[in-house]
Amino acid sequence: MNAVVDRHGSIAVITLNSPGYGNVADAEMSAPFSAAMETFAGDQGLRVGIVTGTGDTFCAVADIAALTAGLTSAYRGFADFVRHQVGKPLIAAVNGLASDGGLDLILGCDAAIVSSQATLRPRQARDSVFTADILEPETALRCGIIDRIVHPHEVLPEAWRLARALVVTPRASEGIAAAVTRRRGAGARHFRRGESAGCQNCRPQPLTRE
Repeated sequence: MNAVVDRHGSIAVITLNSPGYGNVADAEMSAPFSAAMETFAGDQGLRVGIVTGTGDTFCAVADIAALTAGLTSAYRGFADFVRHQVGKPLIAAVNGLASDGGLDLILGCDAAIVSSQATLRPRQARDSVFTADILEPETALRCGIIDRIVHPHEVLPEAWRLARALVVTPRASEGIAAAVTRRRGAGARHFRRGESAGCQNCRPQPLTRE
């Protein structure tokens, strides 16, 4: 399986599992990944998701060979994931190289825990594309693209700590995630309306008041 879902109570771990190909964002990865996300979104018992990659790569560049061959209709990568209607908190546990589709995946998550040795290669910045420059984790942190930088061995443990904290406050965390999702695909007016509804839903909770 190119994308595997492991359930641990209320937490789902979605693993990109094609290490021999650098967990490349291609058509063969996109379909099972979309199915995994649908499983996560549709299971009411799952509250928080962690997305990570097998091996020392999070998610590499798109399948250039397939694109060159004209297979653009089959390839979607993770571009649509940024607008995916999940409505539940998703944490990216970035264990290594994240390039092109990997950056789309990070941007589609609500939080990103990144290895201090990770390599980020954005496709949106033209100078980075033409010169093959990398985006250092520290720069990504300052830009708000990621949330925390940790030792390589602490990426998953830190993601788990955050996931467990979010499980304790499910209504609040889901309300925030749903509002962020709406903001990605709607105008400011619709976002404010959704944000207000999310806050109203969270207020009665004891942990929210605390």
